[in-house]
Amino acid sequence: MSVNEDDQLDLGGNRHLSSLLMRDSLLSQATRLSTATDVVPLLPFVKVIKLGGRSIIDHGSERLGPVLDELELAMREHKIIIGVGGGSRSRHVFGVGLDLGLPTGVLAALSATDAEQNAHIVAALLARFGVVSLPPPLVTHLLPALLSLGNAVVVNGVPPFELWEHPPMIGRIPANRTDVGMYLLAEICGADRVILVKDVDGLYSSDPKTDAGATRFDRMTVDELRQGRPKTLPFDELLLDLLPLGRHCRTVQVVNGTVPKMLSRALEGEPVGSLIEAPRPLGGEPSGPDLDVG
Repeated sequence: MSVNEDDQLDLGGNRHLSSLLMRDSLLSQATRLSTATDVVPLLPFVKVIKLGGRSIIDHGSERLGPVLDELELAMREHKIIIGVGGGSRSRHVFGVGLDLGLPTGVLAALSATDAEQNAHIVAALLARFGVVSLPPPLVTHLLPALLSLGNAVVVNGVPPFELWEHPPMIGRIPANRTDVGMYLLAEICGADRVILVKDVDGLYSSDPKTDAGATRFDRMTVDELRQGRPKTLPFDELLLDLLPLGRHCRTVQVVNGTVPKMLSRALEGEPVGSLIEAPRPLGGEPSGPDLDVG
């Protein structure tokens, strides 16, 4: 039997294709360290934002209208992926599902349907500019093509784990929500940050809506935030675990969508609002619980 010089035969005469992981266990830390190679940014030119469902979209034209006006102008200069949250409807369906004893995976699937409705709403309001809504199964296939034809696409921010949603540490509410979903998409695309559009000016020492003495942080690292964590966060807590693992996206920017031009300035790269960052280790690679290459 002829064998390619790059292939190998074991004692039983079975052929093994020559490859990086030909005989190594994928559970080996040494093997995983060997995969710490460069990652191609798929769409490095895009700007990734996420519109809060409860904080922006649920308020209708009062808050959503001015934000979409800013996006209309920004689309003339930038390619933008607009993610949306589910808002109050998701909280309602969570409440009903919890009362019925539904597992986390079912709650995640139900939440995605609410965010999908908001994606259709935002896409309809921007339709005259050629903007469409992409459901999760089509993002992989059509996102690059639609961004080459137009300047913005709307997506449902809920990560499509659905029934395979990871069990949370506490309770049954899915930990992978829309802030996380848009961060993961930004990381895949190669964007340097994800902009979260909320109804607060950024990250505070406490909830500024109930504490007039709350202090806003212009910039904070993940490590600093973990050491002095506020009681409430304006974003999904899981981002604190994901940011240090990013190859491209290691910054979250929280801006107030009710303040005129703040989103526009963030899209131009200005450090408005609050920046939460995971500085890259000296070795240039992400570091996780069992991956210390710095």
